[in-house]
Amino acid sequence: MVDSQLLRSLKDEKINLKRENEDLKDQNNRLWKVIQSLNELQSNPQAISSPSDLLEMVMNILTIALDAVESEDGSVLLLDDEHDELVFVAVVGDRAEELTDYRIPAGAGVAGWVNLHKKAALVTDVRIDDRWISAVDQSIGFHTQSLMAVPLILENRVLGVLEVVNSRSEDLFNDKDLELLQLVARLASYVFGASEDDPEKTKSKLTGNS
Repeated sequence: MVDSQLLRSLKDEKINLKRENEDLKDQNNRLWKVIQSLNELQSNPQAISSPSDLLEMVMNILTIALDAVESEDGSVLLLDDEHDELVFVAVVGDRAEELTDYRIPAGAGVAGWVNLHKKAALVTDVRIDDRWISAVDQSIGFHTQSLMAVPLILENRVLGVLEVVNSRSEDLFNDKDLELLQLVARLASYVFGASEDDPEKTKSKLTGNS
């Protein structure tokens, strides 16, 4: 006689394996879409001849990042060395108009921590993270639940931070999402290096210090 408990265990294992395979397939599809999109952008660096061209490409990269990690709200913050601040130069999402050109101290919040430490951050619940500051949310009427932030680094210099908030799926951000975001951030840094102008000068123009 077949053990009923064994049958249930085998059935549960089959269900779990099917779910894992579906998750892996979804992850591979998202990674493939990112690679295709980044290759298209990277194949035409000569198109960047002005700060406006660069900003447009950065917005495209941000959109790719959001699609890859299933989020609808994200920002690129560039470091304003003169004023020691991070400036929201590219924003996609519900409060894009209010947040664009908003400034925070270069060491403030999760983005500031990423900027200072040159490390990525994955925060599944901002309410229990000591690095989180709610001032930005309060000022623009937004509610951040979770976020990921990765540094934009060119030749060991931090140019700024790429940040996405609030997954639109029921699942929380995870390490695989963070790896995808880091991949996109590397190309964003490359885009700054491909600019016809010096990256620092371009960054200064985008942050309003030209």
